[in-house]
Amino acid sequence: MPAASPPLASAASRAAGAPRPSARSRGRARVAARAASSSTPDAETTTIAASPARARSRAALETTSDPPSPRLGVSRRASLLSAAASVAFAAPLSSRADPSDPDDLDEDAAQALIEASMRDVLAANSGEQTYPRQTAFGEAASPAPLEASFEVSSLWDVSPATTALGANAKATSVANWREIVDPVNGKVVQDVTVFVTPNYATANIDDLGKPENVSVAKALGLDTYDDSYRRADMLGSAKRVAKDGQVYYDWELVASPPPRSCPSAVGCLYPDHIYLMSATVRGGDLYVMSLDAFPENWRQAGNSLRRIRGTLEVRTRRDDPQGGAATGAGEDAN
Repeated sequence: MPAASPPLASAASRAAGAPRPSARSRGRARVAARAASSSTPDAETTTIAASPARARSRAALETTSDPPSPRLGVSRRASLLSAAASVAFAAPLSSRADPSDPDDLDEDAAQALIEASMRDVLAANSGEQTYPRQTAFGEAASPAPLEASFEVSSLWDVSPATTALGANAKATSVANWREIVDPVNGKVVQDVTVFVTPNYATANIDDLGKPENVSVAKALGLDTYDDSYRRADMLGSAKRVAKDGQVYYDWELVASPPPRSCPSAVGCLYPDHIYLMSATVRGGDLYVMSLDAFPENWRQAGNSLRRIRGTLEVRTRRDDPQGGAATGAGEDAN
């Protein structure tokens, strides 16, 4: 049984008839009680007042002890699962598949289909472009023994070609594409026309002299086709030689609108036509391509349009059995 506190002991002694202590004794008892209470701190005070060596030992134990075991187990398990998943998916599918297991073979086939579909989508939407050729006079009924073609980016929309064949072997045949549209900048070409004039006056385009000295509209017979060719000014010219040795003359012409059609005396804001032209003579016939660029989008598309003009090619028709390997030259060049 625990000892009674001094007040209770005093009360018990009085109840038992013990003599009452003197005032001096009571004072001594109170002093002793205070000393006892001050020398018996609680747990918190004991911790604070612990010796430096004990405090250092306890701090060392707290810093070196492991975290609670349940949390450590969860963290370790999650790390192991994550590492296993990354290794499994990093390994090639063929290394994980069992050829003798039909389920694994089905997974292989399904994965192959998914990858093929993704490649198709990326090819269609990644901006990769090819340059298919637009062909004129490639029909068997065409009186022209050769065909003319040029390349346009697969990202651009080209209107279908219309062809007006010459009524006889001396008449000019004309193929026309009404416009070419860039999905980003809008219409960039307002007309592409290919003319074939049979039995031309010269056997080679070089016979016309230097390209910069050629009177384009008159020499190519275009002044009777459209008056804008006659009004056009030459901005540039060049001679190029194709891989097969065929010589082409290239020109860049600008035709302003007629004066009466401009709203002010200053002139019109844009030219009426920007012609990119290429011509050659092959098999005795004159072939001329005239690309009429849309003036308002010339700044954005000019270089691409010059590239189209530079791809004009005149060659043996593909349906000509005597054309042989010549028909495949330059097809779908990229």
